[in-house]
Amino acid sequence: MEKTRTRTMQNRVPTGIQGLDEILGGGLLRRSCVIISGGPGSGKTTLATQFLYSGLTDYKEPALYLTLTESPNEIKNNMKAYGWDLETAEKTGGLKIIDARPILLTSEGLITPNESLFRGEMLPFSHIARLILKEIRDIKAKRVIIDSITVLVLQYVNKFYIRQGLLGLVQALSSQDCTSLLLQETVGERNTIPLEWALAHGVISLSCDPKGGDTARAIQIVKMRGIKHGERVYAMEIREKGIVVHPKVTVLP
Repeated sequence: MEKTRTRTMQNRVPTGIQGLDEILGGGLLRRSCVIISGGPGSGKTTLATQFLYSGLTDYKEPALYLTLTESPNEIKNNMKAYGWDLETAEKTGGLKIIDARPILLTSEGLITPNESLFRGEMLPFSHIARLILKEIRDIKAKRVIIDSITVLVLQYVNKFYIRQGLLGLVQALSSQDCTSLLLQETVGERNTIPLEWALAHGVISLSCDPKGGDTARAIQIVKMRGIKHGERVYAMEIREKGIVVHPKVTVLP
């Protein structure tokens, strides 16, 4: 029994987020691709970066952050508020941030396509997969963040292309010895189940509800293949040093 438990824990990746590993029964599965879903301000980027930074500092695990939304400088500056020094991690080689934004701003203030990635066509999933696999192998990344897959999905109308592209990306990431978080912006009706949720190994949903002068935050493990996890909606806070989850405090969905 003890040997089985040891093997199980060896296959887990601690998130470094207080309270979350308790709900997950020890952490995420290695080689899994997990969607972090939520609306603006729900804490998606903070949660993902906390996971990445914990890997860098606590476990010496190289990390890769591919951004399709904010600039690398914006990400690094924003995370300084929590005391996370991504700039030093990048300089020492433990972290690589890839600027894969389809649209960039020139020094003259003009909007222009990212010529290194975008040549008059939509940015395909296959291009991103090739790019990120090369970088994972180069730095031997153990933790990977893609922020966000919504940028990729919204470029397509045909759901078949979206499904095939996402499936290929998940398979490519799962083939490597890393654990990946794919950020997703909540879009559309509240009760609509996004296509992406069916393809990922896990889904963690974040929410924030302004109430008076405070913001009520919550987290739910919607699904997590291969893991027996808490199924309730749990209270969550964003504090000075990052996210804290309260496994003993549940809230109404």
